[in-house]
Amino acid sequence: MKKLATTGAALLLVTVLSGCGGAADSASPAVSTSTAMAPAPTVTVQPTPTPAPNMTTGSYEADLAALGVVPDNVQSFADYMEAEICNQTGTGLGVSVRSIGGNPTGGGMEGVRLTVAYFCPEKSQEVESYLDYFKN
Repeated sequence: MKKLATTGAALLLVTVLSGCGGAADSASPAVSTSTAMAPAPTVTVQPTPTPAPNMTTGSYEADLAALGVVPDNVQSFADYMEAEICNQTGTGLGVSVRSIGGNPTGGGMEGVRLTVAYFCPEKSQEVESYLDYFKN
């Protein structure tokens, strides 16, 4: 917001100063002045970026192994993670994300992100908001 205010102030200053540039010249009858103003520059405000989706290989088992997680039964582990993350809502989701995200045996925060990427990518922003807990 501060950047936008600074940019706006700079644009106003440029507009005011450019309007004053021809004032001395307009007193001379031989000089003609143009009343057309240059178009204002376009200012684009970028929204806050959302976290990029996890890069997956297409193999949940291989991606888990890359995180150092090698369960006895990958399908049972996947079912558990899906139930704990994807099938939860509201406070229950927050508790699950923080619990599993803080546990390296499930892959920690990256294990949670991997589960979301494979089984419920529509929850990625909500899950990321709960993972912000670990930044504090």
